[in-house]
Amino acid sequence: MMRQQLLGRSPMVHFETFARLHQATQMDVAALRALSMILPAAADGERPVWPLLVDARGAHVLVATECQLPVGAIAVWHHKDTAEARLSWLGVAPAVSRRGIGSLLLEAAIATVAAHRAKVLTVRLSGDAAQLARFLQEAGFVREKGGTLRRALT
Repeated sequence: MMRQQLLGRSPMVHFETFARLHQATQMDVAALRALSMILPAAADGERPVWPLLVDARGAHVLVATECQLPVGAIAVWHHKDTAEARLSWLGVAPAVSRRGIGSLLLEAAIATVAAHRAKVLTVRLSGDAAQLARFLQEAGFVREKGGTLRRALT
């Protein structure tokens, strides 16, 4: 869980995790595949093709580790200097959920795409992703028509 303390005008966020983040490489592919296999697949049964995704132009894949073990990851697509970025995958191992790892990954991904001039982050969720939808709405995403969630980054 996270809690906020207001210091002046800027909120300071504290996470109950000691996770470290890094940009994914091919060395992370097996662990990412294992992580995505223990989490629900997309509505169509698809899972990320990690070997392609970690090297794809415009893809930002961040991995969270605790004690050098991967416990979460996020994948965001953004082509430099375009206004919109798209969240394509976010997952945290069930054994470490509810400790702020998902929030840490999301905020780091937002900072990454905002640094590349993205103005908005969107995600299209299937109907069976209610828990993820709640998490994203609590993180400032707004539901639009058709199931898309959007968060302004400016």
